[in-house]
Formats: sequence, C-alpha cells, structure tokens
Amino acid sequence: MPRYELMYILASSVSDDQVPTTAQTIEQYVTDNGGTEISHEQLGKKKLAYPIKKTRNGHYGVITFTGEGKGVNALDAKLRTQKATIIRHIMVNIDEHLERLEKDKEAQAKMNRNRPPEAIAADNSEPVVPEPKAAKPARTPAPEKPKTVVTEAVLDEEIEKALSEDITK
Repeated sequence: MPRYELMYILASSVSDDQVPTTAQTIEQYVTDNGGTEISHEQLGKKKLAYPIKKTRNGHYGVITFTGEGKGVNALDAKLRTQKATIIRHIMVNIDEHLERLEKDKEAQAKMNRNRPPEAIAADNSEPVVPEPKAAKPARTPAPEKPKTVVTEAVLDEEIEKALSEDITK
C-alpha cells in the first residue's frame, strides 16, 4: 500500500483546548477510510503568510499513513466538508513523490554530462573556484623611430617647398 502524508491547517476559531480533540477526529477520519500505520504530529500554532477566510493564525498538523486510493479519495471528500475547522489541507503520495524525485535526479545527471563543470557548480550553489589563467605576455613596445633634429633652416626650407608646389595639378 502506498504511503500518504496529510497536512492540514485548523482555523483560529478552533481554540487551543479543542485542537487535540479536532486532531483526533481527523485521525479517526483517516482510520475510517482505510488508513493504517498512522503517525500524527502537531506542529503548533503559526502565523499564516496571508489571511485565509479572515484568519491570520492556524494550528498545523501532519499525519502520515498508508492507505488505498479509494479510501484516500473518500478522506479528501470528508476533509472538504469540514470548512469550519479545516481551512487548508493537502494530501501527497510519498511513494510517487520519491519516485519523481529519483527520475528528476537521473534527468539532471544526463543534462549535466554536456555542461561545463563551472555551470554545474553554480546550479548546485557550491562556490566556483576559477582556475588560474595563464598570464598574458607583456607587450613589447614598437621600436622607436630615430628622432630627427629640426632646425629653423630645415623648417623654412620645408615651408618654402610646400608653398611653391603647384596645387592645381
């Protein structure tokens, strides 16, 4: 038989004194619908992330059990009728969840074969240690041209040459 996990939130209209009896009632619903190997855990009163049916706080509880699919469907229908006390509930097949998790891990491993190790490490939130890069060789400066000394005479000569050229060619 598959294992299931039922998590529920009781409304704040259920007083702290009534929580244990309400939890026993929910546990009785599980046994009435074919649930066996029941373990029940009360997580306490916590503030909700957002108001549900004008309720800000709720009593959380988790029940794990084994059961058949028909009984689970009947249990879900029974829990939906308890709108005054149970404001939210979710039932998960743990066996299916674990199988899906294994398939996801295998698919992830196949995808990671073609990826570089840096990308895999980034996805796994592990720090990436970059490999030291080879130092670039220093640039050698271009050979300097020999400097020519410019005197006034040379400069005047160059100016005269430029002025005497025929521009209209």
